Amino acid sequence: NVGDETIAIGAPLGLANTVTNGIVSALNRSITVGSSDTNGDGPGQFDFDLPFGQAVNTASVSLPVIQTDASINPGNSGGALLNAKGELIGINVAIASNNSISGMAGSIGLGFAIPSEYALRVANEIIETGQPSHGLLGATVTDAAYSQDAVVSGALIDSVTPGGAADLAGMRSGDIVTKFNDLPITNQIDLTAQVRFLPAGAETTLTYVRGTQSFTV
Repeated sequence: NVGDETIAIGAPLGLANTVTNGIVSALNRSITVGSSDTNGDGPGQFDFDLPFGQAVNTASVSLPVIQTDASINPGNSGGALLNAKGELIGINVAIASNNSISGMAGSIGLGFAIPSEYALRVANEIIETGQPSHGLLGATVTDAAYSQDAVVSGALIDSVTPGGAADLAGMRSGDIVTKFNDLPITNQIDLTAQVRFLPAGAETTLTYVRGTQSFTV
């Protein structure tokens, strides 16, 4: 829960076996992270195989994360985020930084960890099948704030893939998603992150607004 104690373990800035502590400062935060440089000549790519023979290559993905103020720096990624009992609650993955002064990224008290249940699911799928799966809404989305016609905040459905989950649920272009799995959705990053949290084929609930009416599917 927000306010619970956290302990981060890792090798920040190359200093192995470093432990820092703090609290959970937010839950269900949505962030976008870039792929690592895998070949030394530029940003790497995340590769996704989609239904209907489609494939997507992207330099960044959206993730749902735990936010903590335990000091996390470059080198902490992949390390454990623990609770006060020493139980794993997350895998440290990213930090927010203000590098405008020194030109170097460093901790400013905003670190992010992939929730342990998400990491465990992905790890088990890799062990069992060789690759992980992720949920797919079957729609392109943008922020409702960009639409002059939007009456609520959320993720605006831009287009729907024929035969995809959104299509089968009766959604269409112009719908604004406000909740996913009972969690509030304020923008497209929130929605993309929460969809990615689920495995392929999972069932969940989604609430959207069309005109002045709200629907749950």
